[in-house]
Amino acid sequence: MEFFIQNIYPWLRQVSIYSTLIPFLIGLFLFRKHASVFFKLLLLLAVLGVVGEASQKISIMIGTRNNLWMSHVYTPLAAGIITAIYYHAFENVRSKKLVLAGFALLLMVSIFDAFGLEGLEKNNTFARLASNSFIIVLAISYFYKIANDMKTVYLDRDPLFLLSCTILIYYAGTSMASALFNQALEVSHDAARICLSVVFILNILFNAGQGFVLKRMAA
Repeated sequence: MEFFIQNIYPWLRQVSIYSTLIPFLIGLFLFRKHASVFFKLLLLLAVLGVVGEASQKISIMIGTRNNLWMSHVYTPLAAGIITAIYYHAFENVRSKKLVLAGFALLLMVSIFDAFGLEGLEKNNTFARLASNSFIIVLAISYFYKIANDMKTVYLDRDPLFLLSCTILIYYAGTSMASALFNQALEVSHDAARICLSVVFILNILFNAGQGFVLKRMAA
């Protein structure tokens, strides 16, 4: 455990931070070749990831007392971009309305969490779990869609199917890690770092997955 915390954990954290550059650079390189709505939205999500990590590092460098308010901004923005991706993916008008209604409800939850429940100076645990749950529902709904319309013959050639798989693994995994974090912190700081390590690994896989999906979109 001591070896992991002192040697592997810091390295894993840095790789997680810089892994946001994977989809960002791939997206920029392929932008002229393929610039569909889905491609642009996924690239925008990658840009948001880079900006989010850069903002946190800058805030630490300049000695900001508390930068947890950034998570209150990042969570609904990321959810909004993913919502837009699935909004365009669904063809049924009712499905589109349900997607928008779900995001509107999530936005209200995020605002309530930021200014009423937990506050801007604390982690937005409640809003993040609500966001993760909503995004997971979107991914599962897309699985249901392609299982019923029978238009997709080879699932590995459908970028949105691959993205949904990536989203499901990432958001389900990070939700579990976040739910266990406070309990782990009560045990020890090292136990809490183990939970964070799971999040770091999922971040790396998610960013690599985004890069792969962007490449598949441009194929």
